[in-house]
Amino acid sequence: MKVTIKEVSKHCGLSTATVSNVLHGTKPVKQETAKKVLNSVKKLGYIPNESARQLKAGSSRLIGVLTIGYNHFFTEILNGIQSQAETLGWKIIVGSTDEDIIDQQAYLDSFIAKRVEGIIMAPTYGWTEEMLERYSNTTPLVLIDRKVKGYEDNSLTTNNRESSKIAVNHLIHEHCYKHIGLIYANTKVSSMEERKSGYEEAVMKSEFQLTPSLMVGCDGSVSGGKQAMKKMLEKNPRLEAVHVTNNNMLLGVYKEIQERGIRVPDDIAVIGFDVEPWMDLLNPKVTIIEQPVRHMGKQSLSKLLELKNDERKKIKEFNNVFHIAGSCGCTK
Repeated sequence: MKVTIKEVSKHCGLSTATVSNVLHGTKPVKQETAKKVLNSVKKLGYIPNESARQLKAGSSRLIGVLTIGYNHFFTEILNGIQSQAETLGWKIIVGSTDEDIIDQQAYLDSFIAKRVEGIIMAPTYGWTEEMLERYSNTTPLVLIDRKVKGYEDNSLTTNNRESSKIAVNHLIHEHCYKHIGLIYANTKVSSMEERKSGYEEAVMKSEFQLTPSLMVGCDGSVSGGKQAMKKMLEKNPRLEAVHVTNNNMLLGVYKEIQERGIRVPDDIAVIGFDVEPWMDLLNPKVTIIEQPVRHMGKQSLSKLLELKNDERKKIKEFNNVFHIAGSCGCTK
């Protein structure tokens, strides 16, 4: 049940007018009074609804979308959501954060206050089912790209583990590489953990030993990818191939490789994850795992509207596409 301003008033022992003044800044109040109100707001989980003061009825036709950064991956997801929203007569408002759960909670509170009728979010690490229920109990909520334990039924993701497993098996069985590295983002989000697991499974099933120096984590950025590749090369002079698990890190890897005069794939083979426009400039073309990002965006809105209509259809993982090109050592 949604907490009301009257309940906040009763909890803190102050009038609804005083509570409203604190929340909306309409009149000055004592610091002690404001602290008392905000403490009750936090304990009760109250979310102020700005538009409710102006509109007593009607539909906002708004969907809130919260991404992690404005990179090409999330831009394509937004394009998918936007095109579907326009077709169905909805509007979207967009927010973006780094991997920061406090910032994400602030954005969700803002969305609710603006009377959105649904939320699509890429959750950072740290969310729990109970935390999500604070929002999903009053507003349909769909997760995209990442999962939260207990909330998988309302999450749209791809077959990350299997995709990385296929990529690494290709390096092992088609090219007979033995010294294969992994560069991953140590953000602990489900998508990245699954890609890491796919690498580990492929290596172990091929009877190779997992080598810690061949698995280098970073913050997932371009500079992080560059530093991770530098570290891997310094510790593994026999490195033959590397699987890089996002597009930003892949760009960093190529920067480090080019600075060192390393040839792809003659010296080191490369397989990436996610497609970026700059990859068209590479020669040879990069072997890449492509996610159906725009389709995911469209389907996330469809799923959100299903929840709004109390429909509970099971979601299957979307299948990624493995595009074989020259960077892994294949020739056509």
